[in-house]
Amino acid sequence: MELRQLRYFVAVARQRHFTRAAETIGVAQPALSQQIRLLERELGVQLLDRGGRRVRPTPAGEVLLIRAERILAEVAIATAELAEFAGATRGRVTVGALPSLAEHQLPTLVAAFHARHPGLELVLREERTATLLTLLAAGEVDLALLHQPPTSASGTTPDLAPLPPDATGAKPRDPAHDKSVPTLEPLFTEELVAVVAPGHHLTGRATLPIAALRDEPCLLTKSGSVLRDTILAACAAAGFAPRIAFESGGTATVRALAAAGLGVAILPRSEATLGVLPLIPLDLSPRLTRTVALARAADRHQSAAVAAFMALARESLRRPD
Repeated sequence: MELRQLRYFVAVARQRHFTRAAETIGVAQPALSQQIRLLERELGVQLLDRGGRRVRPTPAGEVLLIRAERILAEVAIATAELAEFAGATRGRVTVGALPSLAEHQLPTLVAAFHARHPGLELVLREERTATLLTLLAAGEVDLALLHQPPTSASGTTPDLAPLPPDATGAKPRDPAHDKSVPTLEPLFTEELVAVVAPGHHLTGRATLPIAALRDEPCLLTKSGSVLRDTILAACAAAGFAPRIAFESGGTATVRALAAAGLGVAILPRSEATLGVLPLIPLDLSPRLTRTVALARAADRHQSAAVAAFMALARESLRRPD
């Protein structure tokens, strides 16, 4: 049984005439008659009484007419609803984002998305880059705003070791079976600066060498953070391992600890003096940067809702070189 056969049958049953029904739905009468005969043969009953100049449904045809009209109505509703999804007027997008974006860039982006697409549901998950890549590979998020991981000598992004389920809430990745490779689209690159409390003995310098942090208590984000890895690599290049005084899962806490005079933090410039906490930013030598990228699974279907968020993220966050 095909939908077109049901449409043809309903048209004839309502018009009570093969020729008028064929004209109404725009098909040749022989083709319409053939499809209804095939339908009757498949169902094993006669659906139309063809006696006289007019046709009318048989008792079996009356029963099918009621069902067929319901089926066609449901199909029409489903088609209209899916068209809304295709046009990004309905749907759901789950976005993973760095906690460091939550205070500054993310609220503006989310507000703009809701204003532009009021029918779309947006779900946010805040995690570090390593966790976001795991969630993306597991299909737990559609997109992720994360730090672009360091590249290997070959220019590729190294794969991450699987994380335990209780660390992320997502299923652990199996490198033997997980072939999903995320695409990373850089949005902007930003300079990192050291921040200290007013009155700290390092203030007053035009530029702070990384080597000057050798004996300083350092405030870092926890493992799994590209920002942390960048800082550790810079210290290693300067010939020392930093003396870590405190670790935190978010840059807001790191910034607060620095403002309390508990050590030196290295943060993106846009977040260094965010809020009302008293902090002094210091340029670093050599210069350190972070790159925020938009990540998605290359082998996964991209809905219109996901495409809408990606377009707005590019528009809102991408900065000219």
